[in-house]
Amino acid sequence: MKKLISTLMVALGAAPAAAQAPGKIETINSKSIRFTMPTVATDDLKFVMPTAETFKGAPQFHEDEWAQVEFFPSARLAEVQRRLVEYKAFEQRHRGPNGWTDIYARRVSRSPVLSGATAVEELASKVHGSRLPSPILTTASKPLGQVEAGFSVRLTEKVHLYGLADQAGINVLAAILDSGADDTALTSAFLALRKSKEVILVDWRSQMVLVGSTSSGSLEVWRP
Repeated sequence: MKKLISTLMVALGAAPAAAQAPGKIETINSKSIRFTMPTVATDDLKFVMPTAETFKGAPQFHEDEWAQVEFFPSARLAEVQRRLVEYKAFEQRHRGPNGWTDIYARRVSRSPVLSGATAVEELASKVHGSRLPSPILTTASKPLGQVEAGFSVRLTEKVHLYGLADQAGINVLAAILDSGADDTALTSAFLALRKSKEVILVDWRSQMVLVGSTSSGSLEVWRP
């Protein structure tokens, strides 16, 4: 644990790192650059240095994964549908054999998905999850830090809910599924939340929205 923390501190610039030889400068044609991700969220995230206590159990993932799968109040369904129609056309226009020539930046206004100062505790109870520290985001080369005012809830070893919360409630509620994860846990969480709060679940990259369920238990899905 101490080694992990010290490594993280070096990467975040809070501890001295060993001197390295200067790298070789190369010239790259900007027109040849391709994005590996077609869309990202543009939330103004702030980061703090994790402590040994907040590091333990915190989910860690690449910054581009932030809010790729997220919840919204059902009242925002029409807005989300318009965004997905726009994004689908953008993604098709910029898709190439080796990536995308441009990236769709999602600028979404944030308001409580779940309201109240105790929304995170209530969320964990409703989905039968375990409260964990805020997620730690990384780039391809180093960690960025622990998300300030963030939280996470463990559903299974490979499935977590996470987001941003304040006294008004949970303003960002998203999910991260590790490689090989069973999405049954996320589906169950969605259905559990809908028992007391009208929410939708958006998968931006898959271009789909879970809008509800039928009396027989089948999921209702909308796609552009």
